[in-house]
Amino acid sequence: MATAAAALLALLLQSQAQGLASPAPAIGDPAPALVVEDSDGRPLPPVDLTGHVTVVDFFATWCQPCKLAHRDLAALAETFGGGVTFHFVDVGEGPEALRRFLAGWPPPKGARVLLDRAGGNAQRWGQDRFPTTFLVDAGGVIRHVNRGWGDGYRARLARWLRAMLMAATATAAPARAAPPR
Repeated sequence: MATAAAALLALLLQSQAQGLASPAPAIGDPAPALVVEDSDGRPLPPVDLTGHVTVVDFFATWCQPCKLAHRDLAALAETFGGGVTFHFVDVGEGPEALRRFLAGWPPPKGARVLLDRAGGNAQRWGQDRFPTTFLVDAGGVIRHVNRGWGDGYRARLARWLRAMLMAATATAAPARAAPPR
């Protein structure tokens, strides 16, 4: 458990020392590519983060706050149904650790659970603690970032998601023509 965290930290520090780390995206920036593996370790094509409001949560199976965030995100998935897409990204671990985690903490229906074994996605996204939760709008733009878990996590994300869904609905609604005179 702790060795996975140490390995991820070493990877991040090494890449920064080599000048490979690019600046973390900020709110209002396009979401970086999400090139991951499925929960069995099979490579996937890049995940499409456009066309729907999306939650991308970077976590680790050994992280206690991640378990609490996972519980809250599962509740939010039920609240928002199919209106929000959920991607849970396990960082620095393999399929076996993930399977053990999911046995006790199953994902919400419809959520995708993905692997970022080398931590490259976490680095590109600017994930610097567990959990880190990104909310991405239908255009693929990062609108909110929550770093860590604590009091108010679920309520804050629910408020942000409601606002994002309202904005998406307003944008998608056709403009009404003015009544004839």
